[in-house]
Amino acid sequence: MTQTSNMQPAAATTDTSNVIRILIVDDEPTSRELCQAFLESDGYEVETCGRAEQALSMMSFKRFDLMLTDLSMPDMDGVELVKQVKYHHPHTNIIIMTAFGSVTSAVESMRSGAYDYITKPFPRDLLRATIRRCLESHNLKREISKMQAELFKKDRLAAVGSMAGAIAHRMRNPLSIIQMCAQYLENHLSTNQEYLQVLYAIEEKVKTLEQLTRDFVEYSRASRIRKSPEQVEKLCDEVLRNCLPRCKIQGVEVARRYQPNLPPIQVDADLIREVFTNVTDNALEAMKGAGHIYITIVEDAPTQAIAITITNTGSVLPNELQEKIFEPFFTTKETGMGLGLAIVKQVIDGHGGRIQATGDAKTNTTTFQIFLPLTAK
Repeated sequence: MTQTSNMQPAAATTDTSNVIRILIVDDEPTSRELCQAFLESDGYEVETCGRAEQALSMMSFKRFDLMLTDLSMPDMDGVELVKQVKYHHPHTNIIIMTAFGSVTSAVESMRSGAYDYITKPFPRDLLRATIRRCLESHNLKREISKMQAELFKKDRLAAVGSMAGAIAHRMRNPLSIIQMCAQYLENHLSTNQEYLQVLYAIEEKVKTLEQLTRDFVEYSRASRIRKSPEQVEKLCDEVLRNCLPRCKIQGVEVARRYQPNLPPIQVDADLIREVFTNVTDNALEAMKGAGHIYITIVEDAPTQAIAITITNTGSVLPNELQEKIFEPFFTTKETGMGLGLAIVKQVIDGHGGRIQATGDAKTNTTTFQIFLPLTAK
């Protein structure tokens, strides 16, 4: 195990996910250009078009958060456009604009899925306020939906963990009996190679099932956290000492960089060791040969957390798997149940922290970032 400070720098990323994109649909050039100028001065990203069919075409290859559309257009009226957009792009918000307002058209627009209805000519402040209310309403609904999904996921995982633990405990005794019976027959059939091959196969499969039961038990145990003040870097070193022989055999060099005088934090030492073990095991398996593992542990002031970064060379985690790898029973391996990283996430979540995984094709690396809060949650 080599200690060095020559660590690979983290890749810089530019986040454009918070830019609000607005599409203005109006067959009057002066009206749409004026709206565009207003909204762009407020920091929105704005595109325009003069026909409904063109708007649908633009939305088929680009995401828009909000659409402002005229109610009366030559190829398709605004109400029909609202219906089409809500069918194909249900998360896009819509505000109807018209110079010929009426109660009937307003009700019809709202029933079709529009958020609001404003009458031309409208002052800039009214447009700004309507858009702000629309986006706030959309963000609130999205947050509520996200919270509901998280609660459903936690309830489901808790049920899976409880069931898995119960099943695993009940499986242990029958597996032990099968193992003992196979060993007994080995001692009495030691001269018959054909029978011995069958017994060896039985013992091998029993070992596989024993490993699965251990995974189930660990998964069910991950929700029972017993915290005490611990030095995270010391827990990491304990795990690295145990995996050092495997690293030497595989030809993997481990480089560590720990910030001096890190404060102790409230964690479950056994579970955090399990986290480090599962992440390093995952890295070694993904590398499939020689390479490097870089580990950094520092205090991250902006998030008030201890930040642990574990990077391995020789493999790149695809973008589409960056969330899935933490789901229970998801695996890309030929063996195993896919519980290792699910246990990791459950432990980190239980500590009030967070974990993320990314891949970098330029450096041919995969990185796990773990944040554990400095104060217990």
